[in-house]
Amino acid sequence: MTSPASPLGEGLPADLDTTLAAAFFGFSAGAILFGIGIRQAYEYYTTTNKDSLGKKLIIGIACVLDTLHLAFSMNLVYNLVINMLGYTEAGMRLVWSLKALGSTQVVLIILVQGFYLSQIWRVSARANLLLEKWFSIAIQTFVVFIGVFALAVGVIFLTRLQTIDVVHSFDLGFEYIVYLGFGATAIIDCSIAGAMCLLLHKSSSGTIKVQGVLETLIQYFIGSGLLTSFASILCIILYVAQPNTLLYLGMELSVPRLYANSLLAIANGRQGLLNRLDESIDLHLPSGVFFVEPDRVSLVGAHLKDTYSPEREPKYPEHMVTDPFASPTSTRQRYIGIPLSDPFSPGSETKYSPTDSEGSKSLSRASSRSHTV
Repeated sequence: MTSPASPLGEGLPADLDTTLAAAFFGFSAGAILFGIGIRQAYEYYTTTNKDSLGKKLIIGIACVLDTLHLAFSMNLVYNLVINMLGYTEAGMRLVWSLKALGSTQVVLIILVQGFYLSQIWRVSARANLLLEKWFSIAIQTFVVFIGVFALAVGVIFLTRLQTIDVVHSFDLGFEYIVYLGFGATAIIDCSIAGAMCLLLHKSSSGTIKVQGVLETLIQYFIGSGLLTSFASILCIILYVAQPNTLLYLGMELSVPRLYANSLLAIANGRQGLLNRLDESIDLHLPSGVFFVEPDRVSLVGAHLKDTYSPEREPKYPEHMVTDPFASPTSTRQRYIGIPLSDPFSPGSETKYSPTDSEGSKSLSRASSRSHTV
């Protein structure tokens, strides 16, 4: 029994080897990235974090959309293979899979871009004390413009996507939509990365720990923005190079994974950055600590002894104690003067010298009197 002719019977890719290779490697790379995303999602939801319910919901929706995109990718590759083997009934299912794949991809990309834009808005609103008012207003205006632009491009792409009836060699009208969609995505990603980096740089407080955290965030946004932009541009290049094949699918099957993983990476890295801000600084001070009491002077330290004991020879100059914070390589000796007046003798102006025997006896009498009282 002969199968009925397929609407795509004359529209099969000319280079089957290139088409199958692109679909296979693209799906394999997407599956690997999906596994990485699942690991990150598990880490995010099982570790203790103080994120709001709204943020957790956004990340959960992104994971669901990423899973749906993988399922539609699997269905597309399956129908592509059996269609090439002669089962022309799979042709219509192939077109349906491409429509579902593209729709899921657009929604996921807009969701992630909207999340980043909302973060830019929040940072610009909270850092108004560190930013000039005109700069904060400019950033918020930029957020509104980019958000409306991304939403408009997404709606146009989704509307035109539902009108296709082939999976390659699109008509000229839809080719322009492909260029618009991927090109606008690259521009938006670069704009978001640039705005976030500029905002973080302007919001720096100057402290070492905060500066280190901000530099890490800047490097992350630059890397993620360039990566997703490069992937979108590469989709355009592959389609322009071979429009009669499905070579562009090699990148399109992996692009949404990059967005989902970037969102999960920044969510999981937040706690580590907060821990870096909470790190304490240890001050390594010398071991010699001085205590001055009414009737005695104590030097606490393993190498220090009581220099005011009558039976010991004094080590320090009169009324002076060596500064423990002085550099050992310093060419000049610094001292801290400590008056040893008896506070129990009202109006007494006598200062005791550790080298004066009378002073030592007076110091002993003052000590005995204080113990007697």
